[in-house]
Amino acid sequence: MAEKIVVDSNYYTLTQDWEPEDFQSYQAMKEDDYWSPSDEQQFEAFEIGHMMFLVLDHDREKPLHHAPIGKYPQHILDIGTGKGTWAIDMADTYPSATVRGVDMFPPPVTWMPPNCVFEVDDILRDWTWREPFDFIHMRLMLGSFTPEGWDQLYKQCYDALTPGGWIEQVELDVRVHSDDGSLQEDSTLATWGDNFIGCSERAGRSLLTQETMRGAMEKAGFVDVQEKLYKIPLGPWPKDKVLKEVGQLQYAHWLAALEGWAMWLLTKFGAPSPWTKEEVQVYLSNVRAELRNPRTHAYEYWYVSDRSMGTVRGYILLIVFSRRVWARKPTEEEMANVVIKTESGV
Repeated sequence: MAEKIVVDSNYYTLTQDWEPEDFQSYQAMKEDDYWSPSDEQQFEAFEIGHMMFLVLDHDREKPLHHAPIGKYPQHILDIGTGKGTWAIDMADTYPSATVRGVDMFPPPVTWMPPNCVFEVDDILRDWTWREPFDFIHMRLMLGSFTPEGWDQLYKQCYDALTPGGWIEQVELDVRVHSDDGSLQEDSTLATWGDNFIGCSERAGRSLLTQETMRGAMEKAGFVDVQEKLYKIPLGPWPKDKVLKEVGQLQYAHWLAALEGWAMWLLTKFGAPSPWTKEEVQVYLSNVRAELRNPRTHAYEYWYVSDRSMGTVRGYILLIVFSRRVWARKPTEEEMANVVIKTESGV
């Protein structure tokens, strides 16, 4: 268990209708886009989430990934590229590589590096790329596929990687917890995760991807599997400056993404029966009200560090988990040794 986040005592001078502020330093944030459900709103959520991930790993030389892909990768694939920011940043970081971003919808970009290519495709269809990839990346793909679909995708990734190539995936846990146990069990935030996990199970596309992806990679044949668990504050309540910045970004991420996360699942698979759009809007209004309360100290598990995360009596410290897993396709020598051992019956 990660240490607790120390709360900034000055945070309690904020009013209960706190709104995100001082985001001028983040290029893609547009506060007036947060509240209206639209495709652009979801792309803004992708952008904010990307910036949050960079801040979380700000102390790494290459914060875009953890897999040791070397200095000169040649072919990189970003599955579920969204707005395409990760792929663009990777293309800038590795000019030696051709970086392909693939999604069901084209990203709203007007410029990209010459070594970055965006494609619209169904990733579960047959892959037609000729060159093997050195690195395949996925992020926030939870709920995208059935279990069989995930097994197929990891097998496709394995087959498309060069021997010794890497796969990396980053996923959130949708459940919200409190550090000090003070989150009321009947609050909207406390029941948020189980509500959507139930919807996703009824839809046949589980949101528990962060719990299953490591085992699925190993099942596909990947080796040298590693993972990192993170802890993200939800709101600017931490005392630590980096975690405060992360909390601000994640708060904005939630506000931008809430409707996109909720509307389809609840109106199609809500319990005890599908919800109306009006019921979803009321529900989301309650979520936003709880998030705005400065006494609500939410955090998501995403970042494990030595930064202290202490509690303050009488205040709620909320958390959500997230996980990063990276793994390697065996080298030709390792695969040959497996064949030799199998043939010899060892």
